[in-house]
Order: sequence, then structure tokens, then C-alpha cells
Amino acid sequence: MKIKQFLPLPVILAFAGLPVVVQAAPLVSIGDNVDVFFRGSSSVQWQSNVFYDEADEQDDIKFTVSPGFEVNVGRGLSDLDLSIITRYDIIRYDQLSDLDNELFHLKAISSYKSSRWDVDGLVSYDEDQSSGKDGNANQKGKINESESIRANLNGEYRLSPKFSVGSGVNYSDKQYQDQESLADRESFKIPVDIFYELTPKVDLSVGYAYTATDVSGTKLGNTLIGSYDKEEHFFNVGARGDLLPKLAGFFKVGYRTFDSDDSSKSVGGVPTSINRDSRGTMGLDASFTYSATPKLTTALNLHRGFGVGGEGQETTTTTANLTASYSINSYYSARANFGYTLREYETNDREDNVYSTGFRLSYVPNRYWRLSAGYNYNQNDSSAQGQSYEAHMVDLSASLR
Repeated sequence: MKIKQFLPLPVILAFAGLPVVVQAAPLVSIGDNVDVFFRGSSSVQWQSNVFYDEADEQDDIKFTVSPGFEVNVGRGLSDLDLSIITRYDIIRYDQLSDLDNELFHLKAISSYKSSRWDVDGLVSYDEDQSSGKDGNANQKGKINESESIRANLNGEYRLSPKFSVGSGVNYSDKQYQDQESLADRESFKIPVDIFYELTPKVDLSVGYAYTATDVSGTKLGNTLIGSYDKEEHFFNVGARGDLLPKLAGFFKVGYRTFDSDDSSKSVGGVPTSINRDSRGTMGLDASFTYSATPKLTTALNLHRGFGVGGEGQETTTTTANLTASYSINSYYSARANFGYTLREYETNDREDNVYSTGFRLSYVPNRYWRLSAGYNYNQNDSSAQGQSYEAHMVDLSASLR
């Protein structure tokens, strides 16, 4: 088979030949401030339900080889740090060879810190391949391909020892490839926050965020749904820092509203329209880390807000993700996770309950290598016919920096 001819060389290179590169860390240094590192990984993953299809489950083995590089700028500089990370995923399936693909990823992360300013920036480009495992964009018997661009610039300025203000611009653009039934979306977000230092370890905040999203039209069989724009507002209060002796993180809680344009709809050539009402709901963004012991750390992320479904539907989403990490010794560590998402679709009665859980064991023999094995389970309990599924995944991976 094609995969059996392709696999040996990259796997041998990733698992055997690359230690030669490890002798130099970094791989290349340019001048006094630039370091270049090699970043590579290989994985083998068994999937019980490749297409996340309730009626027709197909299992297969997926092989991925991902060579890449990281360029760090800022060694020896006190204020500036810049990292450029690139990766090229070579994906091959054992049986479903028509899903074979190659995906490019590029990301630049920068930060600047001074006595009054903290500024962080990110620009990224990603080619993705997904079955829509969150139940939001899964197409029966198909793998969705998309291109995503993100650009974020956020900063915080200290006005005084007690007060600071933060703001920024966050842009994202997701374009599906050869999928008329999935909606492209482009959005930008402008947050503004004022922080007050309550104690040396805790800041209180009051904030507002404005988000504008442009959702493209879709074609579902003989049904055409036109594009629309929506605007979202989030008024919030919160806190950040060391909230309790062993609990650190932040939370923002408040009220979200959105307004959407009406859009056209045509069923079998008969025109009609979709009336999109304004809505409001409680809003929440939170991330907490609890250090129970020097070896055991747990993290909880929470979110409630509005979203866009795979076919362009308006949604209200509630998400909770819990992870626990345990350091067994200096070489071995274990990690377990549980996630839940409730997605309520506004233009129909559809409701999805998405569950995910898994665990991973990692072995780090030195500062260059990481070997790991893991298991993940995903389930979507959907009120929409044909959108429920169960999927199991087992993988082995190795990474090198």
C-alpha cells in the first residue's frame, strides 16, 4: 500500500536520525541575539470513527510527520522577545488514502516589556484538516479543509502604581476549502479593560469588548442562505492574580448582547428571509490554576458566549474544560482531561452536548526529547438527526526540539 511505502523513511528520520541534530542546541546562532532551533515530531494515531459519523463508523490509522523550525530573537535583549515557529504536517492514512494531506503552519509571537508597557503580539497562518469533532461542522464521509489567519495585538499601560489600562485588536479569518455547506467567517474584537490593584497579588477589573463578525452564505442542497453580519458587546467585571493561596488565574463575568442583520433564504428557488433577533445572555471568561501539591496541578477554563455554527447558524455556547497534571518524577508525568460543551442553536431547536475525556503519559529523557502515549474519547449527543457520534483515539508520539 502507499502508506507502507511512504512511512519508513520519515519515521526513521524522526525517531533515529534526528539525535544528530540534538548535539547542537540551538541548531544555529546568528549574531548575539538570534537562535534557530529544529522542532520535529512524529505520531501514530488509531481513530475508531474518522468522519464522526453515527451511522457509518470507519476506523483507520493516521501517520503524521511534522518537521519544523523555531527562530528566537531577543537573547541578550531585556525588552524585546520574538519567536517565529513554522511546521509542515505530512499526513498519511493506512486505508483512507484519499485523505492524505500536507498542511503548513506559521506563527510569529512577540512581546515587549518596559517600566510602563506590556505588549504582546501574534500573527499566524494555519492549514487545517478536521472532521468537526465538536459536532459543529462535521460533514458525513468528508474531511473539512480550511485556512485560518489570526492577528492579535494587545497591550497594557500602567497609569499609576494602582491603575492600569489594557486594550488591543484581535482579528481572525477562517475560510473553508471546496465546502459550500460550511460558512466562512471573519471577525475582529476590541477589548478595553481598566485594572485596579486591590492587593500586591490581586487586581480588580472593569471592561468592555466589541466584536464584529461577517458570516458568509451557504448552500445546503437546494437551500441557499445568504450572508449576514453581527455585532457583539460584552460588559464585564472581574479579577486576576493569586486569588487564593493555591489558586491563580482570572475571571470576567458580565452580560453579552448581539445584533444581527436579517439574511435571505431560498428553498428550491422560492425566496424568503431569516429574521435574526437581538439576544442577550450572561457572559463568562475564566481560567484558573490550582496547585494542590508540588506534583499535582489542576486547571479549569470556563466560557459562555455567542458563536457561529459550521453552517453559519447563530449559537449560544457554554464550555468547561478541566485538566489535571501530575509529575511522577523528573522523567515521567501524567495528564488527564475532561471537557463539556453545550451548544444551543438559535434559529432552530437543535442542541448539542459535546463530551471529551482522555489521559496521557509522557516521558522526557532529556531537554530535547518528549515521548508520549494517550487515549481520547469524544461524544456528541445531538437533538439533530444524524449529528450524534462516539469516537475513540489512541496515539503514540515523539517530539524533538
